[in-house]
Amino acid sequence: MDLPLEGMPVNAGGVPVNPSEWNRNDGFSPGAMAIADVPGLDLQATFGLPAGVQVLDRPALSLAPDAPIVLLDLDTGARVPYLAELDHHPGAVAAGRQLLLIRPLEVLHGGHRYAVALRDLKDTAGRTIQAEPVFAWYRGDRAGGLPAGVEPARTAEFNRLFRDLRKAGVGQRDLYLAWSFTVASDENVTGRAVHLRDQAFASLGDTDLADGQVDGSAPTFTVGQVVDAPNATTQRRVSGTVLVPNFLHAPALPSAGPDGGVPLEALLFSTNARFDYGIAEPEPMALPQRNQTAPWLSVPYVCNLPAAATANDPADPMLYGHGLLGTRTQANGFSTELLRARNIAPCGVDFAGMSQYDTPNVALILQDLSRFGLMPDRIQQGFLNFQFVGRALSHPDGLASHTAFQDASGAPLIDVDTLSYTGISQGGILGGPVVALSPDVTRGVLGVPGINYSTLLNRSVDWEGAAVGGLYNRSYPDVVDRQLGYVLMQMLWDRGEGSGYALRTTTNPLPNSPPNEVLLHVAFGDYQVANVAAEVQARAYGARLLQTSLAEGRHWSNDPAFGLSVFDRAADGSIAPHAGSAIVYFDSGNDTPPSVNLPPGDAGGDPHSDPRRDERGADQRATFLRDGVVVDTFDGEPYWTQTCRGPLNPNCP
Repeated sequence: MDLPLEGMPVNAGGVPVNPSEWNRNDGFSPGAMAIADVPGLDLQATFGLPAGVQVLDRPALSLAPDAPIVLLDLDTGARVPYLAELDHHPGAVAAGRQLLLIRPLEVLHGGHRYAVALRDLKDTAGRTIQAEPVFAWYRGDRAGGLPAGVEPARTAEFNRLFRDLRKAGVGQRDLYLAWSFTVASDENVTGRAVHLRDQAFASLGDTDLADGQVDGSAPTFTVGQVVDAPNATTQRRVSGTVLVPNFLHAPALPSAGPDGGVPLEALLFSTNARFDYGIAEPEPMALPQRNQTAPWLSVPYVCNLPAAATANDPADPMLYGHGLLGTRTQANGFSTELLRARNIAPCGVDFAGMSQYDTPNVALILQDLSRFGLMPDRIQQGFLNFQFVGRALSHPDGLASHTAFQDASGAPLIDVDTLSYTGISQGGILGGPVVALSPDVTRGVLGVPGINYSTLLNRSVDWEGAAVGGLYNRSYPDVVDRQLGYVLMQMLWDRGEGSGYALRTTTNPLPNSPPNEVLLHVAFGDYQVANVAAEVQARAYGARLLQTSLAEGRHWSNDPAFGLSVFDRAADGSIAPHAGSAIVYFDSGNDTPPSVNLPPGDAGGDPHSDPRRDERGADQRATFLRDGVVVDTFDGEPYWTQTCRGPLNPNCP
C-alpha cells in the first residue's frame, strides 16, 4: 500500500492518521467496503425498487447482467454479490452527506484484483446522474479539454481497467465511475499469527500441527484457586495460569510473577505493548519477534468442571471466548450453564486486545486511529494464549494431570482428546481465527457471531448510542472521515478477527493446520451483531443453512438462502442430520432487522442472549461439538425461542 498522509482522516485535534502501519499491507481488506460520493443518488430509482425496499432485500439484483453497480473479480471474471446502501447514520443524514457504501456479501479472495463499476445511476426524479468531468475524461470524453484534477499519467491504468470491464460486458461509455483495488494476500493478513503459533509450539517440541497429534511437552501451568460446588451444574471451579511465549513489547513491562511470566492483565491495562519487528520500518512480510527480555506471559484461565463429570464419563473440555470487552470469568455464568449440564467443561481465557483490561487503550485508539495497530497485535497474541491453554487441556501431562482436575482416586475428570471451542458475541467474531489456528480444536460453536467490524459497528447498539461509538464520532466529526476510518480499521482488524481468516477456517485450512467445522447460532434481529454479517461468515465457511430454522417470510430477503446450500431431506421428508459446518437461526419474534446501516430498535428487546438459553439449542451444540453433526432438534419446525419478544412468536402468552 502507499496511502498518503494528506489523504488520511483527520481527528478533532487536527491530527491525520499516520498511514505507516497500513502501508505494510499488500492490499485492502478481504471484507473491503467500497465507498463513493454520488450526490443526488437514489438507490430505489437506480435499482428499480419500490419505496422502502433496499438492495439487501433483493441480493440477486447485484448479479444481474445490467446491474447498475458491478463488483468483479478481475482474476477470475466472477461477479461478486454485494449490498449497496446510502449511509443512514443520523450524522450523515443531518449533514446531507450520505455516501454510497458497497459491501461484499462474500469474503474477497486474498491477492485478487477487483473492480467496482457504477453505471446508469439515477436521482430521485429518475434522471441519469452524469459522470464528473475528471472521470469522463479518463473514459474518453475529451471534447472539453483537460479538466482540473486529471493526471494524464494514469491514462494507461484506466485503459487497462476499461478493457477488463469490457471483457465482463461492462462498457466504459455508460460508466459514472470505476476503479480497481487489490485484496491483501492471505500471508500478509494471517502470516503473523501463524508465525507466532508455529514458533511457540516448536518450543514445546511439536512442529507438525496439522497431523492431529499432541506431541512434545505440555505448557507450564499453575493451579491457584479451587472452589468446590460453586453452583448446581459445576462440581469444581479451577483458576490458574499458563505460561505462553510473549511477542508483545513495551519500553517498560510489569515485573514477572511467581510463575516466571509477565502478568497478562497488568500488561494489557498499564502498557502500550505491541509487536516489535526488530527494525524501525518493517517490510510488509516482516514477522514479529519474541520478547527476549520478558519471554513469557502469565495467562490466567478459569475452568468449570461439570457436576456430571466422573472418571468413567469425563467432561469434554471447551475453550470459551467472552463477549465485548469482557473477561474469562464469563465462562462461569449462564452462557455456559446448559453446556455444563451436558458434561462440557468450559475454560475461559481473556481475549487480549479486546478484554476489560484493554479498555484504556481502546479509548485512546478511538481518539487517534494512528494507534489502531496495537489492538490486532494484542488480539493475535491472544489467539496464541487460547492455543496454549488449549494445549494444556489436550496434553496428558497438562491440566488433566493435576489433582484439581481429577477425582479422589486420581482419575482425570476431563477427556484430553475432545477439546472444542465456543465463543459468544465478540467471542464469535474473534473465535473463527481461534478455531482456524488451534492445532487441538477442530470444531467450534460461534454464538451470535458475524465478521467484519466495518459492517457491524453502525449496525450495533454496542457502538451506536454507546460510549465507544460516541467517543469515535466526537473524535472524527466529519462523516466522510468516519466511514473512511471504518475502512482503515478493518484493514488492520483483519489480522485479529474472523474476516481475515474466514476463507481459511474450514475446508481450506491455514498452512500447517487441520481442517475444521463450525456451527453458527444466530439470533434473528440481534441488536449487537448484525445478521447480515453472520451470513457472510457462513458463506465463507461453506456452512449449510438449516432452512426451517426461520419461519417462512421472516427473513428480510426474498431469497433467505442466497449464496448458501441448505440441509438435505431424509426419505420421509424430514431434515436430515448434517455432518459439517452450518448456520442456524433462533427467533424470539423481534421485528425484521433494518436493511441499512442502523441497529435494530424494536420494542421486543435485544434477543442477543436467547440462543444460548435454549435447551434444544444446547442439545444441538453439544452434539455438534462431540460428533460434528448438526441435528434438527426442532423436528422441522421454526426455531422459536422460549423468550417472547414479538407477537409472531407462538411461545408468547
